[in-house]
Amino acid sequence: MLKDMDFGVYGKGIDGYVHYSLAMERIREEEESRKALMDEFDNDEDNFNSDDFGSDDFGGDDF
Repeated sequence: MLKDMDFGVYGKGIDGYVHYSLAMERIREEEESRKALMDEFDNDEDNFNSDDFGSDDFGGDDF
């Protein structure tokens, strides 16, 4: 059964299945990692406060 199955660019049979399943697992891991990074970025952006920067932080006219 499995030996007759074709997994496209990943090949046929058990080798194709292994390559296909590893590729799909890698894609899922990358998506989870990307989502975690975006969630972290969104949280940092929500915590941003414009009062954190005073005029001295950008070279004000205090000289």
